[in-house]
Amino acid sequence: MKGKKQNVKSQTTVSKARARTAPDAATLPVGEIVIERPDDVTVVQLREEELGVTKQWAEAGAVLIRKKVETRTDTLPVELGYEEVSVQRVPVNRMLAEGESAEPRQEGDTLIVPVVEEEIVITKRSVVREELHVTKRRLTRQREVTGEVRREHLDVETTGKLEALQDRTSTQA
Repeated sequence: MKGKKQNVKSQTTVSKARARTAPDAATLPVGEIVIERPDDVTVVQLREEELGVTKQWAEAGAVLIRKKVETRTDTLPVELGYEEVSVQRVPVNRMLAEGESAEPRQEGDTLIVPVVEEEIVITKRSVVREELHVTKRRLTRQREVTGEVRREHLDVETTGKLEALQDRTSTQA
């Protein structure tokens, strides 16, 4: 009956039967409705269902991973730096003045190291006999360096339901 309201006679009483007794019945359980009319008593039971969910672990499959280490010998060119030193003896034979000292000095890329010798003459004096001129050059050359390098590989095996999952993920990638 859509849209129409149903009228109930004023003599009808609807109540929850918590502590109420009906004729020919003991105390009614909670959740029942008693409809009393002058001539009869009708009991309508209300029922409710509840959904219960339980979860448990189930094995879907297994994954086996193997790691392999592979060793190989690689050779690649490497630029090495080194220095060569050349030493020249340059005669000077210069007398040092009183109180003068001959100290090593730098002139460009050349380090000059004076070699001093003392002579005995009526007086003692310092004479620079020679100088060492030391020059450094920075050079490079190619060499091949050989050594062992390692690389790891993984093999993945699956069983059970995991194989289907792996097939789906590999086609999506």
